[in-house]
Formats: sequence, structure tokens, C-alpha cells
Amino acid sequence: MEVLYINRIVIVAIVFIITVIGLFFLQVLFQWIKALHSNVNVSYSRLVSMRLRKVPVQTIIEAYVLGRSEGYPIELDLLEAHYLAGGNVLRTVQAVIAANKANVKLDFKEAAALDLAGDGMLEVAKNIAKNKPFNGII
Repeated sequence: MEVLYINRIVIVAIVFIITVIGLFFLQVLFQWIKALHSNVNVSYSRLVSMRLRKVPVQTIIEAYVLGRSEGYPIELDLLEAHYLAGGNVLRTVQAVIAANKANVKLDFKEAAALDLAGDGMLEVAKNIAKNKPFNGII
């Protein structure tokens, strides 16, 4: 009788573990499909490794797709590193796009440095969008 009880507990535990692992991979699968649908070539294993490092795959893919769709391809490594450094990835990509549309040369590394420097990134982006020169250090 005790053996049957222990077997049931083991089976329930195995089913639970398989369900949790399945949900983990299913969330990554949805982001991978979104990337493929957006004509962005990202490997599934790359997304799984991001998820294991607790990087929000959805945010990174959204920023990556946005940059590529606007004609400013940014490496996934840079996006992931910026997130891990505490930066706002999507806001930084949007600032790069806004600056380049305003004919101001701003690459992702410079924008990431401005973002990590403080909350002055929004002011810089607004000045760039209005074509006003930015005077001062953040």
C-alpha cells in the first residue's frame, strides 16, 4: 500500500516538472515564432539561453525587431548586455531611431551610455527630435 502511495507521489512530481519545463520552452517558442514572422533570424537556443540568464526575451526581441524594421540593425549581444547593465533597451533603441531620423549620428553604444548615465535620456531624445543642440553632460 505504501509503495503505491510513493509511486503516485513520484508520478505527480514528474508530471509537474515536465509541465513546468514545457511552459518554459513554450514561452520561448512564442517569441521565436514572433521573430521568424518579423523576418529576424534568431536561433531558438539563443532565446533559451537568454531566458536562462533571466533576460526578458520578449523585450529584447521587440527592440531587435524594431531596430531592424527601421533599418538600424543592432546586435542581440548589445541589447542583452544593455539590459543586464540595468538599461532600458526599448527606450534606447527608440532614441537611436529618433536621432537617426533627425540626421543626428547616434549609435547604440552611445545611446546606451546615455541611458545608463541617468534619466536625462528622455531630454536628450526630445532635443534630438526637435533638432536642438544638446549642451551639457547628463
